[in-house]
Amino acid sequence: MSKLNIFRVVLCCFLFVVLACMPAASSESLAESKHPYSNNFEYTWSNISEPGATEIRLHFSDLDIGRYDKLTILDKYGNDLVTYSGITKADFWTEWYVGDTLKVKLITGNSGTAYGFKIDEVEGRSDMCISNSSLPESYHPYANNFVYKWPDISKPGATQIRIHFESLNLADTYDKLILYDKYDNELVTYSRFQSGNDFWTKWYTGDTLKVKLITGNSGTAYGFKIDKGEIKNDKNITTVFTESAKTLDPTTEKVGHNSGEDSDDLQKYMDRFHNVSVEIAVTLNILEEEDNQSWMYRNIQWVFSGIGGTLLVSIGGLMKRWKDKKSDNENSEDKKLESN
Repeated sequence: MSKLNIFRVVLCCFLFVVLACMPAASSESLAESKHPYSNNFEYTWSNISEPGATEIRLHFSDLDIGRYDKLTILDKYGNDLVTYSGITKADFWTEWYVGDTLKVKLITGNSGTAYGFKIDEVEGRSDMCISNSSLPESYHPYANNFVYKWPDISKPGATQIRIHFESLNLADTYDKLILYDKYDNELVTYSRFQSGNDFWTKWYTGDTLKVKLITGNSGTAYGFKIDKGEIKNDKNITTVFTESAKTLDPTTEKVGHNSGEDSDDLQKYMDRFHNVSVEIAVTLNILEEEDNQSWMYRNIQWVFSGIGGTLLVSIGGLMKRWKDKKSDNENSEDKKLESN
């Protein structure tokens, strides 16, 4: 046998031994141990990735780890994220973690073995937050080790501002949601102890609020959604803004999405017309500054419009005819008295 053939045989034997010793990884899995795994075993499955993702999570079809063994998920830099030990579980997703790459490390002792694990899916998010809303909203649930400040909530010309939480739910004492003013002064910090639904913040001076979410590594929760806000101007007139960034009558709960640019433009015009009408009415002392619940406040634009003018003219005409008729009756009675 030639030296070349001998080398080929030795190389094949070497590759066979290496492949036989490698942990199992089927074409349908991203990372998978032998079933069962062996004692005194240590191996890291690296580079389970979703290129371009800002957050990532894994799906286990099966997980069965003995009491003295542990399976650890690490980030791309080798930092421990979560460790499973003494657990049997199937068909579940991990929590979300920041980054586009995760690693999985299995370390076993010598006190028995178990099935092991199989990871069959990876999922990524490409944005830092839900992007279809103009007001801040986190992912549901948010990710561990997450830090992000949303674009400013800014309403130029406002003297006071506040926002409404449809929901706020934080998981861990290390997770916090912070509100800042336009100069980055901290206004209030919410933790899991302030979680709640359907509530308003306090009023804050200025026309801008900033929202920042900071999370730890001990679990996640729903997060938060801000669905509307209110502002006051220098005349103390209150108006509402929503996800669509429109200004509304304060008695309006929420604006739906209009279909077509024409309806959007019309709504913007009507909202502006109402606000201007309110300001004129306050200036003329027709309305009180804080009278935002009355019929007059809600319909002031019609009073100043052609419809309102027509209605007032009609009412005025009726009043005039009634007075004229009353005057004619009085004159008729006076003439009768004079004739007698």
